[in-house]
Amino acid sequence: MPTVRQNQIVLRYAQTDADLLRIAQTAPESETLPGRALIQLEECLAGRRLARDAIRLAESVPMDQTDPQLLLLILGTWAEICCRIGKPADAEALVHRAGTLVTENTVPEIRAHIIRVESIIADIAGNKKRREEILKQIASVLGPRSPRYKFHLWDLIFFLAQHGRAAERQEDIRTLESMCNEHFRKERIALVKFFNALETGNAIEALQLLPQIETSPHLHRSAPQDPVVGYQALLAMMADRTPRRFPAMTSTAPTWVRVIRALLARDPDEALRLARLDASRHPDALFAAGFHSFNLVRAELAAGNWDAARRLLEMRRERGSCHPMEDFFAARVCLLSGDRNQAADIFARLARRMASLNARPRLGFELDLAVEMKGCDLLDIISPQAAHEEPLAAQQERPSAQTTDRPSASPSPIDSIIGFSESTRTIRELVSKFADLDAPVLITGETGTGKEVVARALHLAGKRADKPFIAVNCGSIAETILESELFGHERGAFTGADRATKGLFEDAGEGTIFLDEIGEIPPHLQRALLRVLETGEIRAVGSTRTRKIQCRILAATNADLESLAREDRFRKDLLFRLQRLGIHIPPLRERREDILPLAQHFLDMGRRPGLKAELSQEAKEVLLRYDWPGNVRELRNVIERMRLMHSDKLSYGVQDMDIKFRPTQLQTAAQQSIPPPSETWRQPADEADTRVPQEELDRVLVQGSSSLRRLERLRALFRKHQKLTRGEIMRILRISPNTATKDLKILCEEGLIERVEPSSSTRTHYFRLASGIRPETGQ
Repeated sequence: MPTVRQNQIVLRYAQTDADLLRIAQTAPESETLPGRALIQLEECLAGRRLARDAIRLAESVPMDQTDPQLLLLILGTWAEICCRIGKPADAEALVHRAGTLVTENTVPEIRAHIIRVESIIADIAGNKKRREEILKQIASVLGPRSPRYKFHLWDLIFFLAQHGRAAERQEDIRTLESMCNEHFRKERIALVKFFNALETGNAIEALQLLPQIETSPHLHRSAPQDPVVGYQALLAMMADRTPRRFPAMTSTAPTWVRVIRALLARDPDEALRLARLDASRHPDALFAAGFHSFNLVRAELAAGNWDAARRLLEMRRERGSCHPMEDFFAARVCLLSGDRNQAADIFARLARRMASLNARPRLGFELDLAVEMKGCDLLDIISPQAAHEEPLAAQQERPSAQTTDRPSASPSPIDSIIGFSESTRTIRELVSKFADLDAPVLITGETGTGKEVVARALHLAGKRADKPFIAVNCGSIAETILESELFGHERGAFTGADRATKGLFEDAGEGTIFLDEIGEIPPHLQRALLRVLETGEIRAVGSTRTRKIQCRILAATNADLESLAREDRFRKDLLFRLQRLGIHIPPLRERREDILPLAQHFLDMGRRPGLKAELSQEAKEVLLRYDWPGNVRELRNVIERMRLMHSDKLSYGVQDMDIKFRPTQLQTAAQQSIPPPSETWRQPADEADTRVPQEELDRVLVQGSSSLRRLERLRALFRKHQKLTRGEIMRILRISPNTATKDLKILCEEGLIERVEPSSSTRTHYFRLASGIRPETGQ
């Protein structure tokens, strides 16, 4: 019987530490379709090829005729590209597809290749805690003997360094230093040390390391815009905080650096203006890990807007932020709100943490940026005894910085389901009816309709309210991880399983486990879940024994499970079990009566008692007319963004909303920098020629070279083509590179388009219509 030759790309990837692109280029399979697809995908990651070209070739690879482990390498690299170009949903789908191919024979190095992309997806979603958990898991799956171990261990340590926590892994850093070679260069170690020095405030060390890393692609992928220029300016300010010695910063300096300069110059109004401008251009940066991600929090606190700062910190926590400096800003919120005791407690904890991370210089720099703090404030938080001498009456009268989203009189959990529509009233009735039952409930509805809100209400309104509620997104976890996550595993069940671990079904105890995206679980897990529903028993991975569980199971999906069952992609018997009790949530466009109550709820959420925000009548009408394809989640994001950009307001109009909601005349006003009438040249009345021929008028309006007409033509181009490069725009409109850059910047600030950077190479960059913008209207 002839032997089957093992794929050389897979073999070399598992047995060497060579770069995957180099492996694919030199392997015998390099001329095959799967080999060429992998090469193009890796070239895209390296900035040498456009993403659309590489993806087009990858889509033509026959999955059923390709070596499964080679296909896993293709899917993992493809998914990472999707993360880079702003398509995390596509990345999740690819990771899910990869999960169906992983077996017990899949080599650990290729399993780690897929799991790593999951950590990137978690990072994009802002869930830093989840990213850290996954990175730690990868390192344990591989073990030090794997030639790929050092790369994945570096991923973990680099993540910690971006949070100023590299001190937690000093021994591992020394291990990595001993592993450096032609494929794992010392530049990686320098990057770890640089970011850790930056985040801990050790400016001199960071400045010495910067020349070693300034050309690194990792620096440009992990940093805000203009990283080298920005970091040089920031570190100079850290090293010498005397404002008079700082050179004046021009408008070409990175905006996030100008925020820091304004705070050091004790100009909170300018700092807040710049921080809001930067947040409007780079909203994702608000929930990143780096130094710059706290800029809006800093500026709001400096301006005395502690309510807005508290809300920002809450949003970061909701997304899984785990930066040690969170406590510093929480302490400042407490000080501004009058809760000096709590501020002192938080600061004492923070000081101990900063000392353990060698980050006291960062704390000193942050105190210099805290414009609103006075000497007595610092004395109070450093001296807890003085803080605790505050009279009890004063403590009872002041507002608290820890105001929650709920009013003081705790409402019924069912009241968290907000709306006046008939369908929402029906949902509340069903929640009340099902809450005390032990039977599973299936919650259905489009993405963003609030399925988890309903699940939590079911839990909190029932007899299990004081027990754990554990939510699991089945669609975002690869099959290999999902099984052990849910059911647990025995020691030795797979590589890296060095001890037995309980799964989430057991962790939930007598509480509730919520399985979101239930339609995404693979067939063999569907069978295991059916057994759980029928017998209340689970079997851990690698075990021959079953164990009883006590938790209640809730499930949700945005998929049509009946259609999946007809296509044999979802078990019919499992569907029947889940359908016994069901709650359907209609899309927001079908229950418009709920739009304004939900908007008001998001406007008031987290504010101090007695503070109530309002929308103008015109703003309400705009919200009611919009179809909300992203449902309640999109509405919440719109309101949250409006609040962030206008934290000093309690009354909001259409002019405060995203540009896609503004009437044309308001958009034009926002888009153009029109001087006031007193500064505008006016033609004398007796010189005005009102008899302009229609043909000439049309020519001027259509072909005019004014910025107004040029921008109108550029908007029309994007509405027609959706995606354009700067070079294409220069050729079509016959404008200079500087003019093209300026006009594209205006459209980005309007929110009409967004920049996409598939790699660090500017040749791969392009612009596209922003998410949610309709090509036919541009709104």
